[in-house]
Amino acid sequence: MRILVHETAHALGVDYQRYSREQSEVLADTISFVACASVGLAVDGESIPYIAGWGEDGALQAVTAFATTIDTLARRIEDALAATNNSPTPQAALAAQQHPGPHQPYSGV
Repeated sequence: MRILVHETAHALGVDYQRYSREQSEVLADTISFVACASVGLAVDGESIPYIAGWGEDGALQAVTAFATTIDTLARRIEDALAATNNSPTPQAALAAQQHPGPHQPYSGV
């Protein structure tokens, strides 16, 4: 799943034309780490060494420099994963708990 999400991040624009290869790999796997974690998949054992390996020679600063891009694309992928799983994203679930609307959707139960 991590690799699928990683490659999806590349397809969504984290490519070698916009970023250096090192930055692109750091960004794609950081996005993968965040999106997978949001649905309960622990990929840190693979992602952290991968990111650290590509992050040498300054590429790791891409995580800070492109934090908004990481967040935006991770949320897009999280939303897609939640939609296929028919469950809300963590952000949507938290918002629903904090601000319940007057009408709750029919759960089918």
